[in-house]
Amino acid sequence: MNRDEQSGRPPVPEGQRSAHDFWHMARCCNLCQSARAMITNQSRRSDLLFCLLALATAVTLAWPVLEHFADGTPIRGQVVTWQWIAAFCAFVMAVSLAMLLRLPAVMRWLLFLAQVASVMAMAMFVNWAMMTAFLMIIAWQVGLVTSPRKAVLWTIAQTLAVVATLAQALDPDLCWVIGKAFALQLLLVFTAQALRREIAASAALARSNAELERAQSLLSASVRDNERLRISRELHDAWGHELTALGLQLEIASHSSDPAAVRAHVARAKDLSKSLLEKVRDVVATMRTTEFDRLESDLAQLARSVPHPSIHLALEPNLQLTPSQAHTLMRCAQEAVTNCIRHAEADNLWLDISSTCDGVRLRAVDDGRAAVVDGGVGAGLRGMRERIEGLGGRLVAGTRLNDPGYSIDAWLPMGGATAA
Repeated sequence: MNRDEQSGRPPVPEGQRSAHDFWHMARCCNLCQSARAMITNQSRRSDLLFCLLALATAVTLAWPVLEHFADGTPIRGQVVTWQWIAAFCAFVMAVSLAMLLRLPAVMRWLLFLAQVASVMAMAMFVNWAMMTAFLMIIAWQVGLVTSPRKAVLWTIAQTLAVVATLAQALDPDLCWVIGKAFALQLLLVFTAQALRREIAASAALARSNAELERAQSLLSASVRDNERLRISRELHDAWGHELTALGLQLEIASHSSDPAAVRAHVARAKDLSKSLLEKVRDVVATMRTTEFDRLESDLAQLARSVPHPSIHLALEPNLQLTPSQAHTLMRCAQEAVTNCIRHAEADNLWLDISSTCDGVRLRAVDDGRAAVVDGGVGAGLRGMRERIEGLGGRLVAGTRLNDPGYSIDAWLPMGGATAA
């Protein structure tokens, strides 16, 4: 006997079960792929932005030299040659490749070395201490891909390499320029480290959200399956015997030739049908009571999750609600809490759900300032009204005449919404 037979549930055909499982697997894969795609797109946009900023910084630093090259005039007593232009172009190319391409770690570090070599060549052809300023761009890139200790050591090494290339006496002016460039390198290194941690945290958060949505999807499927199993058991236990007996009574009556016996069997069949109808009502009432218990639990959890304002719940016991009514009341309560937090600046919010002579009523009242959304009705309140009116109810929201605060009054028609 398989698991479905032991549980009293009709066995699910293998084809349907496989399709059901495949659908959930496909949905989970789509969620993970969406999360990965979102992370990748954000990372590529950031890489492009940082690359453009780095290139703009490089052009800004090189602008005085480029001006002298265009005019044919010397800078600090030196003529700017094509070799300096070639070294600068090599630096720009290495920066672009390192920041835009997804390369292995070895290739990325080789491009960092190529950038340092390009700056050394630029310092060799134009012997000017400001060439150390180009190292800031390299320091930023290194800070994004390695630990703080390694990034600082790399910064010290590349600064010493360019200073050695300059081969100038360490006069006070030179020390000032190089020290300032080194300080800016350290600043960019630690800024890049902070950004690196933030990017890692964002990626981890996106993965966690994808896993949470996947778990929620699987949990929803499990809840639906359990609900179907519970209903099938309830139907079998409550109605199976009466339906069998009803069928036997009608079968005997159809084959009997004695009028008195036929009437007796029909009378028994009527009694069984009445009993069956009562059990149908009991099952429906049980299901609606379950919806109320679930609503009560969800509202209590909602109240516990909000530290401010204080949420005061008042629920009439044993309200009989349909699933759609319980769902709508829960969404309205959530929207009332959201509005109170975002707009009312209230200290208290009272949520009251009770039965009326012809339905069920939800009333939400706060003691804050009555903030009206531009245009009169916000999207949340409009969605709440659409939910209520979709079930044949009505919603009234607005300020109170003599008291501070904002009130929301929602009503749903009978449809099972009466106190048991």
